[in-house]
Amino acid sequence: MTANVVTDVNRPSVPASGAKLTAEIEVEPGQQTARPTRQIALCIDASGSMAGDDIERARAGAEWVFGLLEDDDYLSIVAFDTEVTVALEATRWGGITRDEAMDCLDDIAAGGGTDMYSGLAVAADSLDHLPNDGNTARRILLLSDGKDNTNGPEEFEALAREIDEAGIRIKSAGIGEEYREETIRTLGSTARGEWTHLAAPGDIEDFFGEAVEEAGTVVAPDAQLELDVADGVEVSEVYRALPQTQQVRPGWRDNSAVVKLPDLLDRETQRVVLKIHAPQNEVGETVTLADVTLTASGETATGEIAVEYTDDAEKLGEHNEEVDLDHRQTVIQTELGKGNVAEAQTQIERMTQIHGADTRAVKSAERQTEMVMEGGREEQSDATKIVTDEGIQK
Repeated sequence: MTANVVTDVNRPSVPASGAKLTAEIEVEPGQQTARPTRQIALCIDASGSMAGDDIERARAGAEWVFGLLEDDDYLSIVAFDTEVTVALEATRWGGITRDEAMDCLDDIAAGGGTDMYSGLAVAADSLDHLPNDGNTARRILLLSDGKDNTNGPEEFEALAREIDEAGIRIKSAGIGEEYREETIRTLGSTARGEWTHLAAPGDIEDFFGEAVEEAGTVVAPDAQLELDVADGVEVSEVYRALPQTQQVRPGWRDNSAVVKLPDLLDRETQRVVLKIHAPQNEVGETVTLADVTLTASGETATGEIAVEYTDDAEKLGEHNEEVDLDHRQTVIQTELGKGNVAEAQTQIERMTQIHGADTRAVKSAERQTEMVMEGGREEQSDATKIVTDEGIQK
């Protein structure tokens, strides 16, 4: 990995009184040099509401995963209804035949309630004891169509933090209309993974398959940004903009804000956008507001967020519109992912006042908002991802 950190601000020059700025940090991971070992836990809802096509497609999705694994990869399969069934203990793929794995799927039958909390805990435990050589991609792929019997989003957030600390990322998918959306979203965001809505049982194979293939492209499995801020500098409104828009609560270590990143993937840029307050200072000074350090797989890359203090009107008028637009779009996409259309519309109004109604970003945000208003959970999930001109999500 040869990572690179690129920083930018919306205003390179500020007055002596200071200002609140928008900052952007892009992480360019570089190229993969060695394929990671994948350790995959399939965590499948087998409650009564999954009976029929859903559970059959879940089995088919697991079978699809079988064809993607290599000998040194590990797989476990956990199903949950009122109780938890470990259909397959974490097993090195080279140590089991496909027929033996297929037989394990017979243990998954739909019926009973939904103890998703215990299912996740058991799935995490199945991976936690496996060998880790520093080049290991650990994933829980969660599929559910229902609400947990007793636990809400707060309990799941605490569990997801524990799972994340173990180096395990959660990819969470809700199918149907009965699952608790906030829980699915919380799990994927908190454990630095991704959350999504599956519109139909046939989408399950794609969800499992794409997640397993992505795990094979990991460059660095446990990455973070550390922003060592100067005295008087404040950091707020932190969002991961790529690969999925997610609001982040940074941790703090002395004067450093720590932003955990999803696993870095081969040549796939990640972006973090945030607000940073430049305090009062003397004219003529160029000040580093934050030293930025990326840490990933024992390697580091550095950058800085800096501004010039000036009373030159021309310099004070300089403005990087793209940084502002990236932040505003990220906020809008995050709110749409939550179904908060009214807040998204408020943000669009502000963006329009500043940047104009004909701005490409404004028009894109308006289209996304309309799709969420007219659609449902699938459109909410789609809104959190970047869409190219060809309509392909990245």
